[in-house]
Amino acid sequence: MQLSYFSKIKDSLNRNTFIKNIIILLSGSSIALVIPLLITPIIVRFFSPSDFGLWGIYSAIVGIFAVIANGRYELSILLPKKDSEAFNMFTGAIGISVILSIIILILIIFFGHYLCNIVNSPDLYYWLYLIPIAIVFIGIQQAANYWLNRETKFKVLSVGKVIQSSSTGTLNLVLGKFMYFSGGLIVSTIVGQIILAGYYLNKINLKKNIKNVSKKEILNTLYKYREFPIKSGMGIFLNILKEQAPIFLFGYYFDNLIVGFYTLIIRLFSVPLSLIAGSIGQVYYQKAVELNNNNQSVLNLYVKTSLRLIIVTIIPLIFIAIWGEKLFPIVFGNEWAEAGKMLVIFSFYYAVRFVVSSQSSLLMVYKKLNIEVIFNFVALVLQILALVIGGVKQNYMISLYLIAISGSLMYFMLGIYFLIFLKHKNEKVA
Repeated sequence: MQLSYFSKIKDSLNRNTFIKNIIILLSGSSIALVIPLLITPIIVRFFSPSDFGLWGIYSAIVGIFAVIANGRYELSILLPKKDSEAFNMFTGAIGISVILSIIILILIIFFGHYLCNIVNSPDLYYWLYLIPIAIVFIGIQQAANYWLNRETKFKVLSVGKVIQSSSTGTLNLVLGKFMYFSGGLIVSTIVGQIILAGYYLNKINLKKNIKNVSKKEILNTLYKYREFPIKSGMGIFLNILKEQAPIFLFGYYFDNLIVGFYTLIIRLFSVPLSLIAGSIGQVYYQKAVELNNNNQSVLNLYVKTSLRLIIVTIIPLIFIAIWGEKLFPIVFGNEWAEAGKMLVIFSFYYAVRFVVSSQSSLLMVYKKLNIEVIFNFVALVLQILALVIGGVKQNYMISLYLIAISGSLMYFMLGIYFLIFLKHKNEKVA
């Protein structure tokens, strides 16, 4: 009886490739998330809040450039019907990351010291020179990610997440315990990125596809899909500015200690949720493109996915709201107690963002990139206002509450927009 039950589940999953592919990606994401969660209570004993602040500012700068590392052309790798056209896009996207890294290096040489002074982190200067290297490998990683998605090699993507997380985590422990230096978290991060990029490239048949690459075809494909860097690039750039603004302005108005608390919350909760949302979003994007290309409604997919994600977030949300602040100093030490308060404040905001952002690729599927730009611009303005108000009053808790409230409202409205838009599309299909 029991074997029959599990056989039915297996057969159901085999028929539903959407759920199956999500489970494959999430299996890797789950392991990749567990690793930093398990080692963080240890590495906070090796690295101070200020060290986390240093890593946080570095990561924020890298994050801003990472989203435009490929000029957003990586998103279009899924769209061409011919593999030859897609691989020219893949090659062009990596080429853009190399060009961008050179520009960043020049900016660091001339403005690096000035930037470090603005964010009250003079120790950051020499670590800035790792950013161009990071951008190249992130560019390779992102382009390869979408190529492997195109080939539906979700197992490779899943294993890659585990490899990156385990290599980064292991180096965190080794450097913290035996070779401590303040930039240990930064070095661990970039090594993990290099390893992941190498693994992905190894899983792509470069010899077969490189034959179809030419300078002319690269330029033709980049021009053909020029809408992606123009519209999506602006939207995602505003989004990442919104996400990283607290790190820069907390550093400007307060100090590395507050940045360190905030960075720990990002490491433990924001990044993991983004990783899961990204895994779901990859499969979701592929499925939504398929349905739309076949003139089928995406409404049912949106409603079912939203309900499932809401159910998944309810129990963790309740747990954090009740016990988050109490457990934080026990697990991480009393010097990190303030970070527990931050987590409770952000818990509902993170939950709403997780549900909606997992399906934000709908904006690309239906080429509503102008909505993405408007959404991220308004959200960025609200974010900055929240940070400035708290900074002027010298009370960062005010900023946190305002960020959480405004962010929750913005993502809730975006979710409602998706529902109304897809209902309208569904009526046309019917």
